[in-house]
Amino acid sequence: MQHFWQRLNPPFFVLAPMAEVTDIVFRNFVLRYSRPEVVYTEFVATKALLARKRQVSLRRALWFSEVERPIVAQVFGADPAEMFASAQLIRRLGFDGMDINMGCPDRRVERHGAGAALIRDPPRAQALIQAAKAGLDGLPLSVKTRLGYHAIETTAWISALLVAQPDVLVVHGRTRQELSAVPAHWDEIALATRLAHDAEVLCVGNGDIRSREQGEDYAQRFGVDGVMIGRGVFGNPWVFAPHADRREAEKLQALADLITQFSGFWQTTKNDQILKKHFKAYVTGFPGSSALCARLLASQSAAEALDTLAAYFHHQGWPFPEPVYRRLKH
Repeated sequence: MQHFWQRLNPPFFVLAPMAEVTDIVFRNFVLRYSRPEVVYTEFVATKALLARKRQVSLRRALWFSEVERPIVAQVFGADPAEMFASAQLIRRLGFDGMDINMGCPDRRVERHGAGAALIRDPPRAQALIQAAKAGLDGLPLSVKTRLGYHAIETTAWISALLVAQPDVLVVHGRTRQELSAVPAHWDEIALATRLAHDAEVLCVGNGDIRSREQGEDYAQRFGVDGVMIGRGVFGNPWVFAPHADRREAEKLQALADLITQFSGFWQTTKNDQILKKHFKAYVTGFPGSSALCARLLASQSAAEALDTLAAYFHHQGWPFPEPVYRRLKH
């Protein structure tokens, strides 16, 4: 029986998992503007997910809505038994698939032998894949990883992963050492894709994609089945739609909508901080953008940020999205 990844028409597009970004609020916000074929949750630690004291808060990070399907839950961990149990839980929660993060460079993740640390421990990586597949019992498993740890080692590392037969391989085109400081090596993603296809595994490329047109071009040039976009969605929720360039006023209207969505759903200080990650992405390049960004970053609440935007719209002579504004203010 085919899993959902196999039923997608290539090249398909995927919203990348991003820590403290791609929660249910942000995912649904993006879906209001453009439609990737697949969305991912933020990653969750297997150990924390299984701990009774933290199940409520951690499972909250895995909330999703039906409009998001197909949706993949991303986890990280280094213990095969915990990975097996987490996969069983992911299945019970109703997700369409699961992903193991084997590329995160965060020292707090690596310290436990997870994330990018697994690039230096192929036998453990293989054991984790096998445990997850057993726990998923037929749901598809993807693995998101990088090209190597200190240096590019695509053939050795990707081949080791493919021995364990994940259903999908997602390749970020940089090493752990490179972080995001260099252009993605799409020639190496192409090599990983050839290896994956030889093993009858789908391959998704990730790195430096800023538009659907660019993604389609790269898919044709480098042979990937799908394209994952992460940072390209910041300030551009239309990124998965054709011809996604928008006028300044439209971008700020989208920002006002994003502020409203966060305020209406969570009502927490944490989300005011998360919103600040987006401000610069939306306003850079606008008239007086530096001053506007500074005022937005100084906001003490979503409502105050929206007031700042309303004043900016008035100054520019642009119509402000009043229905959005009233929904938050009243």
